[in-house]
Amino acid sequence: MNVIAVCDKDTAAGLRLAGIETVYVPNDERTAIQYWHEIEENIESIGLVIVTEAIAEELGKELVEFRLRNIIPIIVEIPDKQGRKPDHIDYTSYLIKKAVGMEIKR
Repeated sequence: MNVIAVCDKDTAAGLRLAGIETVYVPNDERTAIQYWHEIEENIESIGLVIVTEAIAEELGKELVEFRLRNIIPIIVEIPDKQGRKPDHIDYTSYLIKKAVGMEIKR
C-alpha cells in the first residue's frame, strides 16, 4: 500500500524528506480536485492519504463523500506551515473517539 500526499510545496518538501514518494502539489495548471480524481482512479494501491487542512477545505464535499463511500485509504488531515486552523474539524480525533469510545484531549 502506498502513501500519497496532497499539500502545498513547503509541506511537500518535508514529506518527501520523510520518505513519501508520491506528493501532489496543486498549482495554477492542476487543481487539488484534479489530483483528487487521479487518486480516486488508483484507489486500490493507496493505503494512506495525507492532506493539508487548507486543501481539505478546498476539496470540501468531494472529500466528505469519499469518506462516506470508502474505509480505505485512511485520510489524515495535517496543518500546513500556517498552523492548525481554529475552526477545522479534526477527523482523526473523531475516528479515534468512535473506535475507542473516549475523546482524546490535547
